[in-house]
Amino acid sequence: MKRNTHALTGVAVLGLAGIALTGCGPADDGETAQVSGPALKISSNADGGHEGWINAVANSISGAIGIPVEADMYPDFASYLDDRDAEKIPGAFRAGWQGDYPGLYNFLGSLYTTGAESNDSGYSSEEFDTLVAEGISEADPDKAAELFNQAQEVLLRDLPVIPLWYQNAVGGWSENVENVEFGWDSVPLFDEITKPGGGPVTANGTEPQNPILPSRTDEVGGGRVLDTIFAGLVSYNADGSIENDVAESITQDSPTQVTIKIRDGLTFTNGEPVTSDSFIDAWNYGAIASNAQKSTYFFQDIEGFVNTEEQYGAPDEGLSGLKKIDDHTFQVTLNKPASDFAQRLGYSAYYPLPQVAFEDMDAFGENPIGNGPFKFEKEGAWEHDVQISLVKNEDYNGPSEAQSEGLIFKFYSGFEAAYNDLLANNLDVLDTLPDLAYETYEEELGDRSVNQPGALNQTLAIGEYVEHFGPDEEGTLRRQAISMAIDREAITEKIFFGTRQPATDFTSPALDGWTDELEGDEVLEYNPEKAKELWEQANEISPWE
Repeated sequence: MKRNTHALTGVAVLGLAGIALTGCGPADDGETAQVSGPALKISSNADGGHEGWINAVANSISGAIGIPVEADMYPDFASYLDDRDAEKIPGAFRAGWQGDYPGLYNFLGSLYTTGAESNDSGYSSEEFDTLVAEGISEADPDKAAELFNQAQEVLLRDLPVIPLWYQNAVGGWSENVENVEFGWDSVPLFDEITKPGGGPVTANGTEPQNPILPSRTDEVGGGRVLDTIFAGLVSYNADGSIENDVAESITQDSPTQVTIKIRDGLTFTNGEPVTSDSFIDAWNYGAIASNAQKSTYFFQDIEGFVNTEEQYGAPDEGLSGLKKIDDHTFQVTLNKPASDFAQRLGYSAYYPLPQVAFEDMDAFGENPIGNGPFKFEKEGAWEHDVQISLVKNEDYNGPSEAQSEGLIFKFYSGFEAAYNDLLANNLDVLDTLPDLAYETYEEELGDRSVNQPGALNQTLAIGEYVEHFGPDEEGTLRRQAISMAIDREAITEKIFFGTRQPATDFTSPALDGWTDELEGDEVLEYNPEKAKELWEQANEISPWE
């Protein structure tokens, strides 16, 4: 679940509480907009730096529709998440998604199909579910994208959540390093970075919140480390395309059966060979319900996975859909077609584990033994709340060979200190800029900066349990009104200085198959007159009082 966490906690934005932009609240002539009725609340966590843009969105909605709109800030992410999951948030709430793998299905099936793990609004549509199921069963990528985009047109009609903007990959690097490139997921390609003067590359990081394990790491701090010390069956190129890494071949035998052959001669950094069992045992550990891992849902499409009120995950004997053929070959039988299954296999939940890991998982997670381009420098390389030191794994044999001597993730409590270190050449790579640098970073860093699309979006969700926002005509009209009351262009320009782009769909421009020509996307355009009209239509069904 690492995919969700960066979008929800790690994004710094300008703290401009109460900001009034042209067309984003009070009338342009400076008069105060007349508002009446009960307030619509927009909830978020106060420790994530989101209050500025939430106030701008609130002002925009209030100015267009004529109701009071208020930011409702929880003291921390944990308390916000507890109320969100318990369906206690009384109005709209901040949501978003960071792609696990570069596919449209990851943004659609995971969030909006009936009963999906991250379907936080409770949306359910048979028409949408059918189109998504047809898309994931379609082997032709172009036809699959067409079906997924038809499904998005259903979402545009129903608006289970309100897309706001796409978040760009925005960062920079010091004068000490070269060949810095950011990938489809907004993460630097650490293995490609060179340091002509020698020594390890230093990058910003945060203290991992869990032992560093493929099935337990669910946040950005640990995920960055995990992705550099392990190698999966496939790896992702900068543009999101995949190439084999540990896999010699991945063959789709049928819509529900895949045969995977592993390259011979590969080892973990303790010398243990990478075999079929390395994957089968790791996947089973992540999938078994009693192990209570955080990435269990990634295995839900494999035969043997149980999804009932009593159990979510595999039984203790593991997934029946994993079958060892020999030491370097295994088969995966799916419980339903998944044409993008091979594309998913570069995500960290599918990494292998050596047998030593199963002796004591917590201890292993403190000093993990991987098979990737980097490895822990020594036992104790994880200095808690300070840094994690990695060195090049000379035995790694794959497409992501490290081009530097090592990699150090330095833990910062805030992006301001990290940015100052970057400007002083005391930090080599920074992948998130502090809010106050948005206006100046291009001048200060010049060609040592990046601002490009990333697979990350921001949305507003309103649970269907909230009064006036149910799965009916009134609820749809009110969501459409709120969407058309938000001036995305002004907010992304004046608050984010072009580091965000107004959303035209529910996915991301960084993905193959993305299009900005969906029928019904006018509901994401700023139209205060239409917003007011739709709101009044909803009031005729049930007054806002």
